[in-house]
Amino acid sequence: MQHQWIRRGIRISAVAGFAVVALLTLVPASQGAGPASGAAARYLLPDHPMPGPNTRTIAKHFTVLGHSDLGGDVDFGDLWAYGTTAFVGTRCGAQNEGGAGVRVVDYSDPTKPTVIATLPNPKYTRAEDLVVRDVSTASFTGVLATVGIQQCFGSGHTDVFTGLMFYDVTDPAHPALLSRWKLPTGSIGCHEVDFVQRPKDGRVLAGCARNLVDQEAGSTALHIVEITNPATPKELSTFSLNLPVDQGIGCFTEQFNHSVRFMDGGRTLYGSYWDAGTVRLDISKPAAPKLTATIHISPPDEDGDQHSMNIVNGGRWLIINPEDFSPDNCPGVNQWGGWGEAYVFDNSNPLSPRLLGTFSTPDSRSTRRGAAWYTDHNTEAWGNTTNLFSSWYGDGVVWWTMDQYGAATQLGQFQPAGADVWGVYPDAAHKVVLASDIGTGLWIVRPKGL
Repeated sequence: MQHQWIRRGIRISAVAGFAVVALLTLVPASQGAGPASGAAARYLLPDHPMPGPNTRTIAKHFTVLGHSDLGGDVDFGDLWAYGTTAFVGTRCGAQNEGGAGVRVVDYSDPTKPTVIATLPNPKYTRAEDLVVRDVSTASFTGVLATVGIQQCFGSGHTDVFTGLMFYDVTDPAHPALLSRWKLPTGSIGCHEVDFVQRPKDGRVLAGCARNLVDQEAGSTALHIVEITNPATPKELSTFSLNLPVDQGIGCFTEQFNHSVRFMDGGRTLYGSYWDAGTVRLDISKPAAPKLTATIHISPPDEDGDQHSMNIVNGGRWLIINPEDFSPDNCPGVNQWGGWGEAYVFDNSNPLSPRLLGTFSTPDSRSTRRGAAWYTDHNTEAWGNTTNLFSSWYGDGVVWWTMDQYGAATQLGQFQPAGADVWGVYPDAAHKVVLASDIGTGLWIVRPKGL
């Protein structure tokens, strides 16, 4: 999801969730204003999405069912679904004021998705990433939403609340704020988040991944927060690789944690580090995370920008999604070039996954610039099958699969006009796929033949 680097210029969404402008131009931080000046923000990137070149909606092996611009008053981030309710995060908008809230959308009729509520966030902040799940504890039983809150870059407001916000969305039309968990004043915020209720002990844990700028300023990479009682969140532990942030590889030589994801019923936590690998943490004792494995994609990947991960196919595969915004060859590394690809690992041994194969689109194998961003963002599975759906910015939603030998096949593609797709959520129970486009809102499509 979108990285919090100070960005300027034309429409773009940020690294780690940004769609950027025609050229990824890195500018000394002293040339721009923002909350992270000096050593903490060495890069300025444009701050708005860059729509793809298609002027009409294209659906290959998808049927378009419904669309909502969600009010059309802001730009959009990731999404989640619970039942037939979608939750779509928002960014800071053209005026860089934020505070647009998470849009709550009823899609019980997928041809007419309707906004029914908003989960508010403070002005001059963005609410890009969120997770919604059932929770049942002595303190709370119902549907809980965990929302990551970040600053709006360049707004001039650095003293705003950042961290996590927790909402009771059991009645999605009438959400209720339960509590906030606050990061230190001046922090950029929680970039990507996750939470889980552990089946064995019933504890509920939330994860917060902080972004590049915070880690350049010396912050920890991720936080584990106890929310068994979501009205009183309490930090349990933090984790960092403690690496020099600016000594990575490739065209963008930064190494920092970008996202968190709980697995194994909350006994394992994965963190996706740009340039430094995907780290696997044993959190059977959540107050003392233990590093058990680091999975690298470089080599062969020339830039190594690991954005997110997922475990699919009944636990047999580990997918790593790089977010490579440098399609040109990078000096001093293998000269592969291109926008990058999704990496699939055989996860039979989670402590030492084995590369099975990769998948990329024709656009992402190219080095073309100026049209859109053709890099992977998230990959989610259709239930426990090997039907995989990726949000791929200018390439929209890409439906693909892989066989047991690592041979990948593209099965379909959905590109709304001017595609700049950030989030994807396969809802196999209702036979639809939801997509959040940065500029145009929520789309609901049905894959043909599934």
